[in-house]
Amino acid sequence: MPKVSRTYGPIHFEDLDPHRFEDLVRQLVYDFKDWQTIEGTGRSGSDDGIDIRAFERLAIPRNEDDEDEETKESPHPMMGNQWIVQCKREKELGPKRVAEIIAELDPKNPPYGYVLAAACNFSKQSYDRFRDRLIEKGVMEFQLWGKAELEDMLCQPKNDHILFTFFGISLVTRRRSRSTEIRRIVTNKNKLFRVLGTELGHVSVLIRDANDEDYPFKENIKDFDVRPRWRECLATNYHPRGLVLKTREYFGFVDQKRKEFDFTDAISLLMLRGDEEHQDRRDWHERREVIEDFWNHLPHRNKCHFVAERLLRYDDMLVIDDQGIAPHKFTHIFVDTEGKDGPFSGGWEFAELRRGVASQHIDLRDYRRRKIFPDEFPPPVVGTIYPEGAISIDSETARLAELNENVREFFLLAGQHDELRQRDVITVRSQDTVYRSGQGGRRDTMPSYLQVTLIENVRVADLYVEEEQFRLRELERRLGRELADDEVLKRIEFVRTYGRKIGKNDFV
Repeated sequence: MPKVSRTYGPIHFEDLDPHRFEDLVRQLVYDFKDWQTIEGTGRSGSDDGIDIRAFERLAIPRNEDDEDEETKESPHPMMGNQWIVQCKREKELGPKRVAEIIAELDPKNPPYGYVLAAACNFSKQSYDRFRDRLIEKGVMEFQLWGKAELEDMLCQPKNDHILFTFFGISLVTRRRSRSTEIRRIVTNKNKLFRVLGTELGHVSVLIRDANDEDYPFKENIKDFDVRPRWRECLATNYHPRGLVLKTREYFGFVDQKRKEFDFTDAISLLMLRGDEEHQDRRDWHERREVIEDFWNHLPHRNKCHFVAERLLRYDDMLVIDDQGIAPHKFTHIFVDTEGKDGPFSGGWEFAELRRGVASQHIDLRDYRRRKIFPDEFPPPVVGTIYPEGAISIDSETARLAELNENVREFFLLAGQHDELRQRDVITVRSQDTVYRSGQGGRRDTMPSYLQVTLIENVRVADLYVEEEQFRLRELERRLGRELADDEVLKRIEFVRTYGRKIGKNDFV
């Protein structure tokens, strides 16, 4: 859909009474010619059919050689070309009516110039009739000012004071106001660039209500939880119209085939600087571990972060305080928080799939929400802990799993290790060594623990597309033989866990 730009409606000349319409036209006439005098005869009530009469200034050449010729006649300085202006505040003037108006002119003493101004638009036939009749009467110059011509003249900067006087509209003031807005937008954008940097990651800013006087004592505000007067957000990007702020981030689920999603707001994943002031974050970490354990045991392809971002426009930023003040010693942005969406001008929600350094954003507008996360999360459960070597995981996967968090699966042949269950833990030994103080400088290896999050059967033909055949060859190398397309393998997904979570000492 095309965007509708801001415009002004048509000027309603017909709303003016006849005398005010005549006053308007007379104001426009002043700049039309170099006049010696302009007479508003229509105001007298006895105008002989003439609303405005004007005389052009007569240019009289002066010759010093003629100063002694007293008998030489010279034109009177007030005898310039005469113009007559007729004003008709009528909704319609057809060719017949135009001819009737011109017929009122004295055929024996026609003016030099003639203007007919009306509060309506003229047809081509009216223009033609106007020209023909005036030429017949011997008028040398003539103008037909309809509604369109009057609007054009009023929109010129030199006539802006007339537009404002009669209709209360000032286009020059609007342009100046827009210029002021643009300067504020550019000033705010450039200041943010200097304060936050040109490349944003996750930079904290505090959005503050410009009308609030209680910061930072939120206990003084009874409805603070419902309508907070200040709020920390993470600036993530610059938009052409404003600053993009991340306002929510939760553990999420997304199914791209079924176009379904879900998330849990039981724990926020926003790493806010204001939270660093809290003395005890143990409760937050404990709750996160419980919820993340449930999330980790979803299929890797469905795990995502649910993210909500909002746009704070540059022109809505009243003041930018680059220093801030305790307890939020970072950039404060003062705004007017009134409105349906508070200080923000729209926003968007998406599922973020994180695959290494790259991430994919999935627009959720066409997705439906299906409940995946429970209202109450069960405590983490640890299954059987298999010692090193008990499960046939290839050494390369074991090594990469410790170095790269994106290595989250390995494959087994059908029938191999059928005893393995979800939540079981596989112990693998790192090839790297760590130094143990207090043991005579002895260097020991540290075990790694991989907890099984998903076990599923997959056909080889369904694993990789044609362009990923090199990955199939790598899998065959790790399993030690060639694989047929219809062969079924066992996919084991896992996450790395730690000894303290499963009751183990990391050093053995």
